[in-house]
Order: sequence, then C-alpha cells, then structure tokens
Amino acid sequence: MPAIRKKRSAFLILTLFATVTVLGLLWAGSHSIDERVITIRYLLFALSGFIAFATPYMLFPDSNVSSIQLGNISGAGLIAYLLGKMADYYWPMLVLFLILAFGDIHTPLEDLVTKGLYMILATTFFIGLNLISITRYLKSGPDSQFWQESEKGRDMRRKFADYFKYPLDPGSIPSLINTLIITAAGMIAIVAGSIFYGWLGSHYEIIAALLILLAGWVMIHKLKTNPEKNYYSTNAFFREFFGSDLQGDSVVERRKVEQLWWVPVPIRANVWQFMQQLDRKIPAGRVVAVGHFLIWFIAYQRPEQEFMTALWILFALAHQLFVMLSMQNSMAPGWLLRWVGSGTNWFFTRFWMQLRWLVPLLLSMNMQLFVFGIPGFREQFLITLFFLISAMITSAIGVVQLKRDFK
Repeated sequence: MPAIRKKRSAFLILTLFATVTVLGLLWAGSHSIDERVITIRYLLFALSGFIAFATPYMLFPDSNVSSIQLGNISGAGLIAYLLGKMADYYWPMLVLFLILAFGDIHTPLEDLVTKGLYMILATTFFIGLNLISITRYLKSGPDSQFWQESEKGRDMRRKFADYFKYPLDPGSIPSLINTLIITAAGMIAIVAGSIFYGWLGSHYEIIAALLILLAGWVMIHKLKTNPEKNYYSTNAFFREFFGSDLQGDSVVERRKVEQLWWVPVPIRANVWQFMQQLDRKIPAGRVVAVGHFLIWFIAYQRPEQEFMTALWILFALAHQLFVMLSMQNSMAPGWLLRWVGSGTNWFFTRFWMQLRWLVPLLLSMNMQLFVFGIPGFREQFLITLFFLISAMITSAIGVVQLKRDFK
C-alpha cells in the first residue's frame, strides 16, 4: 500500500506541523477553558459540513485506480488504502485539535483532564464522521450512475432546466443527499453533546462523539467484505461528474477562449489551457469558496486581529498551490510548453491565471471588515502584497523548472 500512495517530504510535514501549531496558538493560546471548549465545538460544527462536502473530491477520481487494479487490491486492503489517503489530507487537523486543547499559554498545567477529554472528543468525532462519509460516498456510485443514465434522471434534468433554470446533474442527487445526511448527523451530534454537557456535566459530552465513531466503525466494517464494485463504479462516476450545463454537456469542454476577456490577448490561449487542465483535476472555484467559508466561520468567533491577519495571509499563499499543480508533467509537459511559448510567456500566464482570485479575496476581506471590523485596510494591503509576491515567486519557479527540465 505505501508504494501506491505518494510519500510526503519531511520538509512539507514539518512545515505543516509548524504552521498548524502557530495558528492554533494564535487562535486559542490565551483562551480560558470555557472558551477553549466553545472553540472546539464551533470547529467541529463547521467540520461537519466540510467533511460532507470535501470527501468525494479527496477520494475521487482516484489517479491510482490502475495500480489498484493491477495489484488486485480488494477487501480490507482497499479500505485501508482509502483511509490512508484521507489521513494524508487530515492529519494536520488532529494536530490542531491537540493545540486547541493543550496550547494554553497562561495556565498550561490547569484543567488537564478537561483538556484531554475534549481533545479525545474532537478526535473521536472527526474520525467517526469521516468513516461515515467515506462509506456513504463509496456506496453512492451505482445510484449516481442510475440517476445519470436513466430516463427518470433525464426527465428531472429537463424539468430543472425548464422551470428553475438550474443546471442540475441528476447523477449528483445521491451526493447531495449524502452531503445533507452527513452534515446533519455531525451537527446534531454536536448539539446533543452540548445538551449532555448541560444536563450531566462535561464528562458526558463525549457520548455523542462515541456514537458517531461507533456508527462509522460499523458502516466501514460492513463494507470491508466487498468494496471493489462500489469503488470502481463510484470512481468512474466522479471522473465524469464535475461541471454540467442545462443540457448535461461538460462546462469544461464548452468554455471558449474568448470568454477570458480579462486576460491579455497574447497569453489568453495559454491561460485557457491551464484553466482547462485544472478544472479537470480539481474544482478550484469550489475549493476556494470553502476556504472563504472557513475564514468567515473563524471570524465569527471574534479572534484576535493578529490571528485573523495571519490566517488571511496563509489563505492568500494557499491560492498558489494551483500554480504548483500546473507544473506537473501530467498537466503541462515541459516539451509542450517550450514548443508553444517562452519562459517569460509562461511566467505571465501563470501569474495572470492567479489574478482571477484577487477580486474575490478583496471582496471577502472588505465584507468581513464591514461585518466584524477586521481586517483593516492596512492589513488588506499586506495580505494583497503577500498574494501578489507569492504568485510571482511560484510563477518564477515554474520558469526555473522549465529551464531545468530542458537541460
């Protein structure tokens, strides 16, 4: 199994660990124990929706499906592979739980039992809800294909297109139902835990999290007997799922170069190429939207201004991961880029592609300034500067890589 999943560099792991630790301390380092408990509850409440939304994008379509077929990985081995894949994404969240619970700057040795209890509660809830989410989405493939291909699904598509002018893909109905069920289960569990806390005391709040973990374990255990059929059908569906218009045609295929009016003509076709490739690999717009939602959720808790500024800077830097994706050979082979244009051309192409995120970033920051009073204009200038400089640096890295590959 380790041979299939890509190994993470030690530098990346240490960087993520340090970043999460610093953010956790900035967020809750000066909190009292009661504030710490409320922060963990709010975070788990938001994570309920995030897990429900993000799971299919993290698991499918799986680029390792050919290796899994050749290796004849099945049963418990396939489940272990999927769990490991999710762990690669989510281990920083477990670090954050640890920091939120024990990262107490003022009274580090007080309320250790309560802190430990809520760290276990958060970890238990998080793992359990992920197990439920993985199981439900893994089993959604056959149902999604039925709705996608059946006359019933086509009829529903036509009705939504005619009456609501909404591009509903009927194959997404099972995913929509899963999103609602998983989100509701997580949020209800958090509310139930709070009720147990009020009635019986803090030690009983963990009951709801344990029930979520038990439900997830039972569901994933039942799936271990024969998960292959569900895995392959679900993977095939999600490979074709993203982006449909009113007639069910792929939006990616229908996007025209001329629609990128905001891009200078000399590099417009190049930007279009990268956007096409990115859209096929990851729903970038949805990922960024989730990022904005999480920042607004944290801002709702009124943390310190320094923490929010640091969070916005980190979010601005995270946008540049899309540029890093565009450097993969599977997305943009070096020989093709050198044949089509110069290094300078590709520098401005990647940089300009990132400018599309600048307007939503500024709008979101100014709306947050209006609602919560942060970040101020000085902080916004700093965040914007970080965004632009990081976009230039990552674009320059692409040029350096192009020249290095040529040698």
